[in-house]
Amino acid sequence: MRVQWTSYRSPVGPLTVVECPDGPLVIEFAPRAAQLHWANILRARDPRVRVTVGSCAKTVRWLERYFDGRPEPAPYPEYLAEWLPPTPSQDKVWRALCEIPLGETRSYQDIAIQTGLHPRVVGQLNGANHLAIRIPCHRVIGKNGSLVGYGGGLDCKRWLLAHELRLAGFILR
Repeated sequence: MRVQWTSYRSPVGPLTVVECPDGPLVIEFAPRAAQLHWANILRARDPRVRVTVGSCAKTVRWLERYFDGRPEPAPYPEYLAEWLPPTPSQDKVWRALCEIPLGETRSYQDIAIQTGLHPRVVGQLNGANHLAIRIPCHRVIGKNGSLVGYGGGLDCKRWLLAHELRLAGFILR
């Protein structure tokens, strides 16, 4: 069982990408990725996992299209259950995030109502997302419309939301 990782230079800063044969397992901002110890987590789940430096071609191609303004659909990655299984609550929240359309946002309260979880729990699980951009946790904002918390920083969150608004055809003033 081989897993590849690479570093990807994006418009919002360096990203660490980890990819299994099915698709991305980790897309994380470099400083946060160093704290995750994802290789150890994968090996603990299955000692046969071999992590090597590679191209992560599927994920890099998806990221390039996203940043070039040609995003491809990103359904919920069902294969996570085999590689880095989310808890039932993480699964609920991450699936809800994948339902937020490009160019739109939802509040933590909205996601809490949708999933039946407390807004603070939604915030914690949103922050535990290890597939940044792919599972669009950046589309979650405060109840009052403010930008709050993001692993890549608020400037990055602002950039991603503005990028998606342009892609969705909204005019920014």
